[in-house]
Amino acid sequence: MSEFPLDPQMSKMLVVGPEFNCSNEILSISAMLSVPNCFVRLKGEAQKAADEAKSRFSHIEGDHPTLLNVYHAYKQNNDSPQSLKQAGNARQQLSQIMARFDLKLCSSDFKSRDYYVIFRKAILAGYFMQVAHLERNGQYLTVKDNQVVQLHPSKSLDHKPEWVVYDEYVLTSRNFIRTVTDVR
Repeated sequence: MSEFPLDPQMSKMLVVGPEFNCSNEILSISAMLSVPNCFVRLKGEAQKAADEAKSRFSHIEGDHPTLLNVYHAYKQNNDSPQSLKQAGNARQQLSQIMARFDLKLCSSDFKSRDYYVIFRKAILAGYFMQVAHLERNGQYLTVKDNQVVQLHPSKSLDHKPEWVVYDEYVLTSRNFIRTVTDVR
């Protein structure tokens, strides 16, 4: 894990990816999390257009699968947004480190019922301390620190799952968790 130029949580995801047969997906998600956010929050009328564009990639399970959808679309369409080029470069570098340590690149069958379940398990293996539970009052409570938090407005989720794993804790006028995915 220490060989990866990443936070320990993300490094752990990459190391366990082969065990869950989803290292390609975890590699793409890690690359997307390693570069500036590809979604921009705008104001006014421009925000509506940005939200519509994001909705084309949104996944009901949350932000991590949404990022995977974005990366797949980028690779299929050979588009060239700068942040996605950076993600491609990051993915290439991380895959070279994985190859150096004989961590196989593999994927589960996309049509499998468990496709998204499998890589959520790998995400949880790395981010097990970054989990929050929905309380009766409608707010989330982080498991690690018992902090009352809310899902960031930029989330892809259109519902409030009982449990979420998150990538980032953001403190503004309120406590938010960002890049969240539904977990069970």
